Amino acid sequence: MKNPLPFTSSRAIFLADAHLSQDDIHSRAFVKMTEKAAAEDISMFLLGDMFDLWFGNTGLTFDFQKPIIARLKELRSRGLRIAYVEGNRDFYLRHEHEGTTLDLVCSDNLQFTVGGMQVHLSHGDTVNKADLWYRFWKAISKNRLANRLVSYLPDWFFLPMAKRLERKLKRYNRRHRESFPEKDCLRYAADRFAEGTDIVVMGHFHQEKLMPQNGGADNNRGPETEMGKSGRKKLVVVLPSWKEAYRYFYIAADGSMDFRSFTPDEPLIP
Repeated sequence: MKNPLPFTSSRAIFLADAHLSQDDIHSRAFVKMTEKAAAEDISMFLLGDMFDLWFGNTGLTFDFQKPIIARLKELRSRGLRIAYVEGNRDFYLRHEHEGTTLDLVCSDNLQFTVGGMQVHLSHGDTVNKADLWYRFWKAISKNRLANRLVSYLPDWFFLPMAKRLERKLKRYNRRHRESFPEKDCLRYAADRFAEGTDIVVMGHFHQEKLMPQNGGADNNRGPETEMGKSGRKKLVVVLPSWKEAYRYFYIAADGSMDFRSFTPDEPLIP
């Protein structure tokens, strides 16, 4: 699905799977990174699972999430551009957060232009065709009836229950991510390339990878990849879990791009 961005972007950073779960150094580092993006006039694209669990229903917000969400709203009101593609831990965020916390919320994928290139974003949770159990879980947990039922439950009852379920899902996801579904990812990307996309970016698998269209992972790249500067080379980007090393992917205005670690005293894009 193509979603028109409500803003233009010449420079952008991409991160996924922050899995913030409490008021700790990771949550504070994430907020500092958003503040830096606002100060440096860089668009942010979050590819899902910013929190371990995030519900768009009014009243179903964990206490530690409230100051983070409030800060995002404040920064956005001052000019921060931020778009979000929902992950497997995100539930119906659009109604509550699109236009307030976030400029755009996409439940499936997002297609847009940055640095002169067509970029396709997807969380990546439905790429693995062999994960039938998850596909079943998504079908029953992310439908309008389930969302309506949840909206009637009090937070004191639902949030602890959801947290227990999240711990079980985390153990399942960890087992299922032991092998990376490279063929499925490349097959998904090939369909997007056929539609004119230059770069496919996804998260979910908690692994850092650059894969050209021919399927070989680029594990020996230099400090900065030149893909995108000369012609229309196709590239698949798999984002690592941001929480593990504060790693993100960037695209500069000149088309240069690479992975980079967040450091408070260094620019987000070199």
